[in-house]
Amino acid sequence: MKKKYSYSISHLLVSTVFLTLLVTFSLTASGQVNANKNLKFKTVKGLVLNKETSKPVIFASVFVKGTNIGTVTNSEGKFLIKVPSNLANSILGISSIGFKTFYVPLSSLMNKKNKLELIPAIIPLNEVVIRHLDPIELLNTAVSKIPVNYDRKAVNMTAFYREFIKKNRNYVSVGEAILKIYKASYTKGLDNDRISIFKGRKSTAVKNMDTLLVKLQGGPLALSSLDLVKNPGDILSPDMFPYYNYQVSGIVFLNGRETYEIHFEQKDTVSLPLYQGTIYLDAKSLAFATVQFEVTPDKLAEATKYFIRKKPAGLKAELLGAHYLVKYRKIGKLWFLNYVRMEDEFRFKWAKKWFANNYTIVSEAAITDINQENVFKPKFNERIKYGDVFSEKVSAFEDPKFWGSSNIIEPETSIQSAIKKITRKLKRWQRHHHN
Repeated sequence: MKKKYSYSISHLLVSTVFLTLLVTFSLTASGQVNANKNLKFKTVKGLVLNKETSKPVIFASVFVKGTNIGTVTNSEGKFLIKVPSNLANSILGISSIGFKTFYVPLSSLMNKKNKLELIPAIIPLNEVVIRHLDPIELLNTAVSKIPVNYDRKAVNMTAFYREFIKKNRNYVSVGEAILKIYKASYTKGLDNDRISIFKGRKSTAVKNMDTLLVKLQGGPLALSSLDLVKNPGDILSPDMFPYYNYQVSGIVFLNGRETYEIHFEQKDTVSLPLYQGTIYLDAKSLAFATVQFEVTPDKLAEATKYFIRKKPAGLKAELLGAHYLVKYRKIGKLWFLNYVRMEDEFRFKWAKKWFANNYTIVSEAAITDINQENVFKPKFNERIKYGDVFSEKVSAFEDPKFWGSSNIIEPETSIQSAIKKITRKLKRWQRHHHN
């Protein structure tokens, strides 16, 4: 008897693209006074490198040991973390898959230009042990242990969120925000996460009136939708396991702990577009530590329709790639969501034009603090909804004085340059239209 699909790609991946024709500029607005302007903190910037190769270590977890404060390195291995002054004598930790966890006193670091090197961790593989590990059994056990490994109570989280859109090589939209999150219990399925914007800022550049405007719908809700432990969807749902081939490919160090590396890919007999990637299971607790995955490359054409919410007639859309990363961090005895990243690439071509344009849409969020006391939900009318477009909402939360005290994902130089360039263009446009 053929098993029925539990197919939910359009629900799991909230990177729905909303396409319209642009007719006006998007302008920024000033926000309210920052309530945290007197907060004292120590700022540390640095670059994390592989000690053996001197190459940057991307998306490594950077945290203050014994606290809930943390961030991640960006796609160039750079990070920026801000620590309250009363924790200035604490220890900074850095961890990444395949490396020994690195610790250094915060007091020994400069405010910037710190170069920190991670040592690769090599675990001698016992081939007999690896061959006898049953990946399906490991995954089923990991699912059954979710109530033990993850919080049964709701918590409040603070996160830094960044979203940008590139047309070919040029940034056309960059936005970022501090998010306040009500993270529901992992054992109460009816209690949904709620996310609200606390502070935000954006820049948008548009070249001409007939430019295609690409918008990401519901971006910050990736925090809840891409939390695969809470929303297993088509990857961690046990009823989806029969649709994939699994292989325990080795044991690596992650967060200083031995971790099973389980590769998965959809079976050749499965026609609908699913995923391929790697699941990292903590060997001792069998907690899901990290999941890296992408839409199966040879199924991208079939998957395109699940990503496009609306587009003009005569426009051909093609999904070129869809990549995702979900990381968890162990604090005390429990594991918490730590970082999520989505990167989707599309090609758009008008029917009667020779040339096509590629659009890359990236959104990422790093949990910077967790509060398990006096947990509250954002007001219902303040929550972000799936139909919301972040770039259209964020201007209402701008506050230039605020950003000095928030842990952020250190932007790539190209993004910093893009924001400055975009802002100058917008100011010139405003002056021209107000004169």
